[in-house]
Amino acid sequence: MSNKSLIDYAYEVLETSKEPVGFKSLFDKALALSGLELSESEIRHKMSNLYTQLSLDGRFIILTDNNWDLRSRHVYAQAHIDIDDAYSDDEGEEYDAEEAELLREELGEEDEKEEPESDDLDFDHVKSGSDAEEGF
Repeated sequence: MSNKSLIDYAYEVLETSKEPVGFKSLFDKALALSGLELSESEIRHKMSNLYTQLSLDGRFIILTDNNWDLRSRHVYAQAHIDIDDAYSDDEGEEYDAEEAELLREELGEEDEKEEPESDDLDFDHVKSGSDAEEGF
């Protein structure tokens, strides 16, 4: 058995394949090349580790539909992700009361009226008895 890591086998798979490969297929082929015999839990662990390694290793690029390829086969425009495109426009949408109510029902919490949190600090408030003792 070789001392190669699973990511090195994944590189070999992509190098011999002339087109992008889906992650599951890439994992299965790399695992077969490695000759490792693993239990189901070990397979899940190795699979998640390989995905992380692929994401961090600059030799690889993820394309649409979870297909992976070698970065060297793609021009910068194909490999570059514009950060502005990575974030959704609806981040920061207003508080959705209906969604919050459904979540409270699902969690079995009572219907409480939530007050919006204030960013203002009240420095003029004098701590009273138990608050002062506990440092609140």
